[in-house]
Amino acid sequence: MLRVYLIFSGIMGIVTFLLFGIDKLLSKKEENPRIPEIVLLGFSSFGGGLGGILGRILLHHKNNFKTKFHFAIGVWTAFLLQAALAVYIFVSESGIV
Repeated sequence: MLRVYLIFSGIMGIVTFLLFGIDKLLSKKEENPRIPEIVLLGFSSFGGGLGGILGRILLHHKNNFKTKFHFAIGVWTAFLLQAALAVYIFVSESGIV
């Protein structure tokens, strides 16, 4: 189960990171249509938390903490919940507790 979860999270992380990159490229010109924040947050929440974090850090995307506070909280919360779920699956499968 952990292997399946990690593969799913890895794929979703790559897709999310790519979406962040595409949106960053689209943001260069004002007239370009953008990827809505709800889509970026949705992909981050649905398994792509690590990709969202890396997209914010490496691509400097939506990094203005004053205007994008809700976005930062959403992406970090998604990442932490996904990490906690991975730890839970690992612990339950290994029989540690």
